[in-house]
Amino acid sequence: MLRRGGLFFLFFWLLAAVVPAGPGSARAGQALYQRLAGEPGVDRQLVARLQRLERFEVDTEIIAKNLKQSEYKAAYEHFLTPPAVRKASDFLQTNRDWLDDIGSRYGVEPEVIVAIFLVESDLGRYPGRYHLLTVFTSLALCDRKAAVDKVYKKLKKGHPKLNYDWLEHRARKKAAWGYRQLVALLKLSDRLEIETVKGSWAGAFGICQFIPTSCLTYAVDGDGDGLIDLYNFRDASASVANYLKSNGWRPGLKRRAREKVVWSYNHSRPYCETIVALVERLEKDSAARPGAGSSGQKSRAGSGKNAGKVRP
Repeated sequence: MLRRGGLFFLFFWLLAAVVPAGPGSARAGQALYQRLAGEPGVDRQLVARLQRLERFEVDTEIIAKNLKQSEYKAAYEHFLTPPAVRKASDFLQTNRDWLDDIGSRYGVEPEVIVAIFLVESDLGRYPGRYHLLTVFTSLALCDRKAAVDKVYKKLKKGHPKLNYDWLEHRARKKAAWGYRQLVALLKLSDRLEIETVKGSWAGAFGICQFIPTSCLTYAVDGDGDGLIDLYNFRDASASVANYLKSNGWRPGLKRRAREKVVWSYNHSRPYCETIVALVERLEKDSAARPGAGSSGQKSRAGSGKNAGKVRP
């Protein structure tokens, strides 16, 4: 675990890397420090270190990805191909005992947990490559005019009909969301090695791809070792089950009801439809071969990636 001084030294370095400093950058940074200093659960002494910073990082590549997402149903179709379903089914059967235990504990079928793992991180193979500090500090300041102008110029080339006012409005909403996630990430700083943790460009991390606020609210210890490690299959499984149960999942839900609950996990209609369709195929496969599957990916109690480990 990095000491707090070291953590914020790294934070400063990350914040200074992309956009050149200027009066606007300094003012935006100062305003952010003042807000963070007043947040319950965020150490003011740590925030005070930020006040000495004269430059603030905004990665416009990350902002562009977040402000103009292109999503279509075809992007999820490969998760429903026979090889993908077989891979998920093998994982399910290999780890059936402990998945059934977690499923019965929360009233969530193991098939939905495995379906989410497959779509979110390919069963833990691709948890993400972006530093979360960079993601959320970038998004927290993405509504600055300089950032909006730069992103607009970049996106306009590929989206000629892009409206500046729409992008500006979108940036304001995303900045508010990014700030909340940054606060949540900092609240995890005494429990999570946030100086190294990586995730998606959208800020999700771990096998289950939780964002920081979800980690604070729903992450639980699934294997009883006193830690919550979202790179650990059992902890990630219990955390997903806890999330779904808390948002209305019950055993035996029909298709539309299932999609409604999954919507709370990811506000994407193609995503929800894919997850539920995959669950149905896994349930059908499980019924056809009960107890089968010794050749799937064997999960481990811990992945050794301490970046995702937090104490409850």
